[in-house]
Amino acid sequence: MKSFRITIILFVTLFAFACNNQQSKKAEDRTIVKKRTPERAIIKKPELAVYKEFKTCEEVIKEILTTSPRYKEITKGLSKAVIRNGGLSFGVSLEGSPNPKQDKAQSYSKTYDYTVFEMYTDRQLNAASFSFNPNDKKLYEYDAINDRLNNIEFDRNLLLKYNSLCK
Repeated sequence: MKSFRITIILFVTLFAFACNNQQSKKAEDRTIVKKRTPERAIIKKPELAVYKEFKTCEEVIKEILTTSPRYKEITKGLSKAVIRNGGLSFGVSLEGSPNPKQDKAQSYSKTYDYTVFEMYTDRQLNAASFSFNPNDKKLYEYDAINDRLNNIEFDRNLLLKYNSLCK
């Protein structure tokens, strides 16, 4: 009988400490502040892209690029890798456009040409190049080794937005 009482007291004591430990963990979880990385700022969820309001053709095309599976594959973990290698961040820039002044592109091109780059303190390293051809409405990745454009998949629902905005 005495050992039964000791067992019950020990069980109640351990239970009290276990509950207190769980409550302190919940309090700690609420105080965690997550730093927003550039990677999270760039990548958008494709299911929300269809309902997003676009003002320019360039915005729709950038959405087509940044929601494509190939872009996501290339940029997954890229921010952490760049920072681990002493870099600052990564980004996407519009290099060429059919309307360079309107789209704030660097030069004229028949296609919308984007470059994914890694930014370091002493240099900018280009990681990948993509093009969207407005004539055939296809997205391409530039293969520098074979010097050719490879057709890549993207969310075709965004073409509805592109067609309605960019006639």
